[in-house]
Parts: sequence; structure tokens; C-alpha cells
Amino acid sequence: MKNMLTESIRQKTDEQIIDATLTLLQSQSYDQLAVTEITRKAGVSRMAFYRHFGTKEAVIKAIVVQLTQDFETEAASLPLDTNEISRAFFGFVKANGIAIAVLLNAGLREQFYPPLRDILHGLYAELLQSKVSFNRSIDYVSDFTASGMLALAIRWIATGAHESIDQMVEIANEMTTAQHANIQP
Repeated sequence: MKNMLTESIRQKTDEQIIDATLTLLQSQSYDQLAVTEITRKAGVSRMAFYRHFGTKEAVIKAIVVQLTQDFETEAASLPLDTNEISRAFFGFVKANGIAIAVLLNAGLREQFYPPLRDILHGLYAELLQSKVSFNRSIDYVSDFTASGMLALAIRWIATGAHESIDQMVEIANEMTTAQHANIQP
């Protein structure tokens, strides 16, 4: 019982620190962010901050892990279909648009971009390998497709995400169909 209570308190403190960090990053860059501000906004001591995270970099890593784990879990059960991959990805982006926009505006693109690219790259590589027995360019096309999907998502967020998920899926499918057409069986 005591262990569960301790874990609950720890999780609450983690959430307070993460929420405070995201809130502060809405109005300043990552470089401007200070641990003192985070602790004040979170209502925790500096000691608690250092015990839970150690550095502000570790807080950002925790945010990125939370974001990417959700998508990675969903991606693991997706059928190998460009429509399904696109729909799941843009649904994820829409659901997490505020957090992603905050990270982008704070200059932290390189923290969340690679893990999401890797997930998408894996999905597209598996999709292409299921259609083609062997082709050296699969890895390149998969990486290019994943990077393109992320570029679409970043632009979508930056322009206010006015298009629907269905419209984004259509745009993404036009893009991926053109890229994948060059791989011959």
C-alpha cells in the first residue's frame, strides 16, 4: 500500500513538472527556460525536480517518450496500408497538436522528430517489403516517406491544422503513392 502511494505521489510530481514545462515553453524558447521557473510553476522544490528528472533535458525526453510511446503502441497494431498508417499518424498529430506545436515553437524539433520518423520509417519499410521481395531502395524510400509525412504534419500544425484528418490522409496518400511507384517488384 505504501509503495502504491509513493508511486502515485511520484507520478503526480512528474506530471506537475511536465505540465509546468509545457506551459512555460508556450511563451519562451527552451534555451530561455530555467529550472527555477519550472519548479515554481509546478509547485515543487528544486530537490524534487532533481530527484525526479535531474535536468530540463530529461523533462523534454520524458515528454517526447510519452508522445512517441502512444503512437508506437498504436502503430504496432496497424494493418500495412497507406490509408491506415496516414489516418493513425494524422489522428495522433491532431490529438497531440498542442504539445507538438509547443515543442516546435520552443526550438525542440530535433527532440521529437527522429523517434516519430523511426516509427513511420519502420511502418513504410514493412509495407514496401510486403509488396516487393527485394529492393535496395526500400530503406531510402521508407525514410523519405517518413520524413515527408513529418514535414506534412509540421506544416499542418504550423498553418493551424485547418484541413481535416481525411484531407491530410488524401494529401499523404498522393505523396506516398508517387514515391512508392518507383519501386519495382
